[in-house]
Amino acid sequence: MAPLRTRTIGQVTSRYRFPGIEEEGLYICRGHPSLRVREHRTNLASTSNMPTSHTVSTVQQTEQVPSMALQRPRDGTSFHFVVPLNVGGRHFTSTLPVLRKYEESMLAAMFSGRHLVVKDKDGRYFIERDGANFGHILNFLRDGRLPPVDKAKDVYHEALYYGITPLADILRRHRTIHEEEEVARWVEQCPTAQEKADEIANLLQKKFADTLSRKSRVVLQFDQDSHWEAVRHKVSGESIGNYYQPYDFDQDESHKDHKCPLPEIAMGEMSEHEKEKTLCFFDHFFEKLGYKMEVVPGVCREAVWSQQVSWPGEEVDSITVYCNKQIYTLTFT
Repeated sequence: MAPLRTRTIGQVTSRYRFPGIEEEGLYICRGHPSLRVREHRTNLASTSNMPTSHTVSTVQQTEQVPSMALQRPRDGTSFHFVVPLNVGGRHFTSTLPVLRKYEESMLAAMFSGRHLVVKDKDGRYFIERDGANFGHILNFLRDGRLPPVDKAKDVYHEALYYGITPLADILRRHRTIHEEEEVARWVEQCPTAQEKADEIANLLQKKFADTLSRKSRVVLQFDQDSHWEAVRHKVSGESIGNYYQPYDFDQDESHKDHKCPLPEIAMGEMSEHEKEKTLCFFDHFFEKLGYKMEVVPGVCREAVWSQQVSWPGEEVDSITVYCNKQIYTLTFT
């Protein structure tokens, strides 16, 4: 039997190679740095006196071996050092080291040789993506250059798509991106906010169809405990000032079913913090739809109970109790 031959590639030693057996290249599995054993069964009758059936075990270790440097494209061709690209119809030219800079990225995977990459009629590797901001991706891969501030949000989404994590991590600190992600996180925590935003948007469309006015108001109200305010009035109607809540009012149950007439959207019960975040979410949501929203807090102020009272030597006055529940008027322009 011929002696074993040893071949070293980087830090990987491939043993058990026999004459007459076609040598197979190393198979590196990215993400699995453990040892892999491949069994090869072959007929050695024509090359030695060994038994006709023999098992050869090849121990292959992937630690610290760049996978892309050891693999070839499935179609049997090699990538040239200079790589022509067609990204959504826009043409770019880069190099393999630049495209493979971040091993976990989509671009590194595309040009590692593990996948078939489609070419256009001119031989450029085609990527089905809007290429408007791809140049900023290449600039970051080349020398770490960041996009202009007004392009940060668009490039951030491209960085996520291509898996350029270092660029995405930097751009995530940008104000508009950070705010957008916080808004999305709030919608996940409070899905009612999105439902109410859609309800308001539908109401705005209906109001515009009815009036053709570019300015609309929507009144909403959060669930809350009843809040009453008693006011003393002169016969002329002039307000004298606040008054204690009359005993007769407390005994009268007619006002307990009072519903504020102004609110068009019922928001449900929320804490003050949740109210604030929901209103901020509305602002972000309607800004994307092309609206400018202004929030004006107020109260219902509908009279729900009244009683005349008189004091010796004074004119007959009246005590009126008003609903003091809070409402919010959203003005859209």
